[in-house]
Amino acid sequence: MHSQNDTIAAVVLAAGKGTRMKSELPKVLHPLCGRPMVGHVIQTLEAAGIKEKCIVVGGDVDQIKDVLREFGDLTFTLQRDRLGTGEAVACAGFGLDGVTPPPYASGSLLSGPRLKSQYVLICAGDTPAMDADVLAAFVKTCISQSSKLAVLGMNHPEPKGYGRLITNEKNQLLKIVEEKDASESERLVQLCNSGVIFAETKHLFSLLGSITQSNAQKEYYLTDCFSLSLAKGVSALVWKTDDFGSFDGVNDRMQLSRLEERMLDRIRRRWMSEGVSFQMASSTYVEVSVKIGPDSKIASHVHLSGKTHIGKGCEIGSHVALKDVNIPDGTKVPAGTIRMG
Repeated sequence: MHSQNDTIAAVVLAAGKGTRMKSELPKVLHPLCGRPMVGHVIQTLEAAGIKEKCIVVGGDVDQIKDVLREFGDLTFTLQRDRLGTGEAVACAGFGLDGVTPPPYASGSLLSGPRLKSQYVLICAGDTPAMDADVLAAFVKTCISQSSKLAVLGMNHPEPKGYGRLITNEKNQLLKIVEEKDASESERLVQLCNSGVIFAETKHLFSLLGSITQSNAQKEYYLTDCFSLSLAKGVSALVWKTDDFGSFDGVNDRMQLSRLEERMLDRIRRRWMSEGVSFQMASSTYVEVSVKIGPDSKIASHVHLSGKTHIGKGCEIGSHVALKDVNIPDGTKVPAGTIRMG
């Protein structure tokens, strides 16, 4: 996807408190289809060809590190004061080689190596449905055009709640306006910030040094870097996608449920494309770690979880629950069976 000289590290923002989830569990650890939200993000970055990852956490450090142990070598940095997205990325600087974070960054390197990165790709830990192909295409475009700063913009039919991308007639990005700070006309703009940002590391940290807390939330907005960059004569690339659903974030349990429905649909379609039949497909729950062989038939109201492996040509009856079990080729599992490995 890119040459070895173009070192790129992902910065995953996972320090949000997630107060609207009404939960003791950190927001980014809430599971969808058997994998924590932030785990989906890490897997997607891996699939997009980005090996180096810095996870910015706020509290619950041990719990998050423990859950993410299965996702390989990660670098963790702390954002202690949680003063917005700008401060979160500034705190990622503690995990990047050759970077001096700005003075307002309230953090430290928790664990893992300091990552070499000519470029960074920034994304949120609560956007589990992202598409690896879309991310890879975005990064490839940014590197091929030598972009110092870029944002993945999405054309969204219902832009409420998202930051808006304000462009000029040359399609250059003038600024990104958060909904709370947007004017009436700016709120009508349907080109929205997906939260995925690409930047040359040195350029980004020079901009982060200049952002302030002068906004409605009294926070350091990462998005302020775009107007500052333009003022320095460096306009940002806007790369657009219509795939807005992939960048939906999760703020409460209703959004979590809706997103899980979509991801389950994606998982079932994948198995159907590989020769698996589902009766009343929408009634079946299949986790990401489950494997199903071709010519297998899955009846309605089936729950497949953990590392369940169903062989070829199997028949799974209705109201069956299987977790961490191995079903050999050609097996018929009677209706109502419950087996936990």
